[in-house]
Amino acid sequence: MGFLDKVYKWFEPLGLKILDVYPSISTSIRRSDLHIHPPVYASLIVFSLAISTGVAVALLALAVVLRFVILGVVVVVLPALVFLIFVAYPSLRVSNKASAIDTEFPYTMSYLSVLVQSGMSPYVAFERVARSGKIMPHSAEIGQRFTLLVRVLGKDPLTAFSLLGERSPSPIVRDVLAGYVTTVRAGGDVIDYLNKKARALFNDLLVRIKITADRLGGLLESYLAVVLLTLLTMTVMYFVTQSFAGVLPFGLTGGGMFMLLYILLPLLSFAVIYFADLLQFKEPWMDWRPYIVALGLTMPLTALFLFFGWVLYTSIPPYHPLKYNPVLSGMYHMLVWPAELYHLPSYTYGSVALGMALIYATIPAVAYYEYVSREYKIINGITRFIRDLVEVRKTGLSPERSILELSRRNYGVFTSYLRKIALELELGIPLGRIIDELLRKIRVWRAKILLYMLTDSIEVGGGTIEVLESLAGFAESVEAMDLEKKRSLRTLMIVPYMGAILSSMTVVLMASFMGQLPVSVGAYQAAASQVLPSIVLNSYIMGLVAGKVANESTASGFKHALILTIASVAFFVLTPMFGGGLVGMAGG
Repeated sequence: MGFLDKVYKWFEPLGLKILDVYPSISTSIRRSDLHIHPPVYASLIVFSLAISTGVAVALLALAVVLRFVILGVVVVVLPALVFLIFVAYPSLRVSNKASAIDTEFPYTMSYLSVLVQSGMSPYVAFERVARSGKIMPHSAEIGQRFTLLVRVLGKDPLTAFSLLGERSPSPIVRDVLAGYVTTVRAGGDVIDYLNKKARALFNDLLVRIKITADRLGGLLESYLAVVLLTLLTMTVMYFVTQSFAGVLPFGLTGGGMFMLLYILLPLLSFAVIYFADLLQFKEPWMDWRPYIVALGLTMPLTALFLFFGWVLYTSIPPYHPLKYNPVLSGMYHMLVWPAELYHLPSYTYGSVALGMALIYATIPAVAYYEYVSREYKIINGITRFIRDLVEVRKTGLSPERSILELSRRNYGVFTSYLRKIALELELGIPLGRIIDELLRKIRVWRAKILLYMLTDSIEVGGGTIEVLESLAGFAESVEAMDLEKKRSLRTLMIVPYMGAILSSMTVVLMASFMGQLPVSVGAYQAAASQVLPSIVLNSYIMGLVAGKVANESTASGFKHALILTIASVAFFVLTPMFGGGLVGMAGG
């Protein structure tokens, strides 16, 4: 008897009562593919609640003995938290699966429409979707279940579609399958239904993109308000209290400011990135190469520069032999040369060093991202190619001969791939085999799915003009959706830029102004040395936020982070002029 069997045996009565109170658990489990019987899962909830209650009682007793009030407060809510997590988990899993399917399913409907227009039966076309696991993984799961229900369990296709709709986590899939069953039973035009439904799904996707942009705008406005108000207010208070601490000790402590500037604000920025990721539409495939470069190159380089060029060098006594080591001294001067060149105050050296280290280390990541992002432009070339293929087919040439004729034209990034296709076609290699090899090299998911649809439309239906015309329309819809998404999101990039520039400029100006006032010099310099590097760090992270919001990729934020870090260092260099003017005005 396994673990779950024992849990079910011991806690079944209480588990059934939980299902009576929360009947949605059973439906969510069926739609989430948890592969567990609902009463067994409910029994597992009771078991977890019992274990967490026992742990909470033990920790509460320990907290009473140690008089640790915070631990006591935390453990009191532990059982309730465990219970809520287990109850909500199936629904959260359903929501995640539905989001992934909803993004992919418009393309699946387009694919089905193309196959049915090519003369294939809708049922056979749906079974063919099961083979597209590398291109449309979530739709392939639905196709595999359909094949299982029809071929193995002996269900008729319409009953299988009804069962799939009931078990699907996506309301879009349920609506499409229910509409299809109704159309067939009413004797309607299936091809017309699939075409109109595919276009309606793309239109709905455009509407959801605009709604997402509005939600992101509200999120970023709140983020900007919190960052500016918190950063400026707390920094002013800290500078003032530390400057006059010798006269009147009061106010914020260094530990509190460190927690705020170096932990809470970066966590807030990363939380915004996370929520933006939840709101945005994600493709089934993700390019990890820029992140690998960032983790393998940018972060180690930053740590290397800061440790050897700043921490180690500044901690060495003045006459230590390592102080004259050309490598250490060279790295130090590489980091602080703007401060040395413009004779900045000593308390700004750490901030400038951090900024320069981030700049040096981020340049390779930016260069690599710009290099690989050229591949993303392939979708434009494929769209133009499919449209031209329709026009050439109207002259009477075969699809293969039309591809050979079009290989002489320029389609941007897609040109090299197209010429390779034409060369292999001339050698007699089948188009399907050529495209299969090509799909392993192309990394843009939308480009893969368009080429996959093009290949099947030619192999299944001979690439008729009507089918290719429909495919060209879908390709143009994809391109229009991409352009609309970029227009909707690009304006939101201004918000993180405003937050980073305003906070950097204000805090650095204030630091320069107060640094020239007759205050407690030692205390103020220590406070400024602690606060100012956080301005550079938070500006860098705001650049990552800008990239995530504008391009749906945190990797694209390296470029914006580099720009904002350069701007922060520039503020340190240019501020003494304004600071001197402010002091003159105050003195006058």
